[in-house]
Amino acid sequence: MKHTGKYFYAVIYLIALLGFAGCSSKLSVTAKADRSTDVSFQTAMGPVLSTTIRSIASGMGSNYVNSKNGQGLFDTETIQEAFNDSDFTGVKVATPTQNSLSISASLPHADHQTHATGTLRAADFITCSDKVLVLTISPENLRTMAEGLPVSTKGYLDLFMAPVFTGEKMKRSEYRSLIATVYGENIAKELESSNIDVDLLPPRGKSIKKAAVPKSGSKVTGAKATFSIPLLDFLTMSTAETYSIEW
Repeated sequence: MKHTGKYFYAVIYLIALLGFAGCSSKLSVTAKADRSTDVSFQTAMGPVLSTTIRSIASGMGSNYVNSKNGQGLFDTETIQEAFNDSDFTGVKVATPTQNSLSISASLPHADHQTHATGTLRAADFITCSDKVLVLTISPENLRTMAEGLPVSTKGYLDLFMAPVFTGEKMKRSEYRSLIATVYGENIAKELESSNIDVDLLPPRGKSIKKAAVPKSGSKVTGAKATFSIPLLDFLTMSTAETYSIEW
């Protein structure tokens, strides 16, 4: 039986929102022999953006930012609870600093996933077989995910008007100009300099034989395929992008 939980896509939401970090964001997906995966995500939010988010959060009353002690941006307890109604297991949430967040969890193979938003499952983003690990980023899936979020949570995505979530066609330069006009040039500069770094790793004891990753700036060894997605590319994405490794 499939369960529907409004927080099922909390991890994808966080990756999307925290991609606005001006310092660094990193997603790591490790394949396992049983076709499950280990997933981790770390981000450190830029100083200009963190100030802006705090201001927005104070007006929206979000539990995802402005922690209970009023110090850090993130409430680890609330985020941990958000994963309870999901397929992710062994979830660990930490806030190394006031403006940073770290999440790690395991995801079972698609055959054992029981949670969904409509027909959308985690397997639509991450799939692992006996010899292949695939990461898929699709505007359609991201929009479906966003539509299933609580209103208070979805509000953050709406504030940044990202074409990947609105469905609007917009060039990188156009979106940058929009952010600069609405939130200021400093945030636009943070946005422009940000990347989402991605690591894809094979199961322990296996070696990568083939990788389908961006040619520019990527590095592939037997142990790991590493590449970066410029944040402006991600936020203005209009077609699905697929990355994979084979072992």
